Amino acid sequence: MATDTRFAPNSPIVLGAFVFLGGFTMMAFEIMAARLVSPFLGSSLQTWTAVIASVLLGIVVGSRLGGSLADRFHHARLLGVLLVLSGLLAAASYAVAFAIGPMISASTLPLPLLALTFGVLVFFPPAALSASITPVAVRVGLDSLEHTGRVYGMLGAWNSAGSILGTYLTGFVFQAYLSTRMVWFALAISLAILGCLYLLRIRRV
Repeated sequence: MATDTRFAPNSPIVLGAFVFLGGFTMMAFEIMAARLVSPFLGSSLQTWTAVIASVLLGIVVGSRLGGSLADRFHHARLLGVLLVLSGLLAAASYAVAFAIGPMISASTLPLPLLALTFGVLVFFPPAALSASITPVAVRVGLDSLEHTGRVYGMLGAWNSAGSILGTYLTGFVFQAYLSTRMVWFALAISLAILGCLYLLRIRRV
């Protein structure tokens, strides 16, 4: 029986879907971050600045980390592992927020420092892991160096498209009709499940 190459572990459809989901979830978590911060530090320009800075720092570190891992481990299994870990870490970060929130809220340190500390501890780790998915997906999708630009451009576009959709759906739909906890854990579990399914798919190929 012939295998449908459209759904092979290194196919553009599969890799595009993963980086799309990575961008979607990253921006969804960033938009929902305001509701995690506000019970402890309020909602202000300073808290939003800290959230955005923490997420951007995670993207910087995660992109660099993902590139290094992709060059060192040339197997699609790494992509599945990152998806699973990204989902698990995102779920854990929600619990971390409510574990450290009361302590940070009770501190007398300046708000910018408290907000940045909260952001780095809660939002930086999942952002970094999510950002590492795209460079690994690019490496998995390369069949020759001649196609590097095409693969990077295609996956980068899908990642950006996911980020845009995640921003709008979270801001205008999810936040209006669903609880933050429900959406947060649904996205985290989706990442982990898809990573597990991808790993199972690799074993069968």
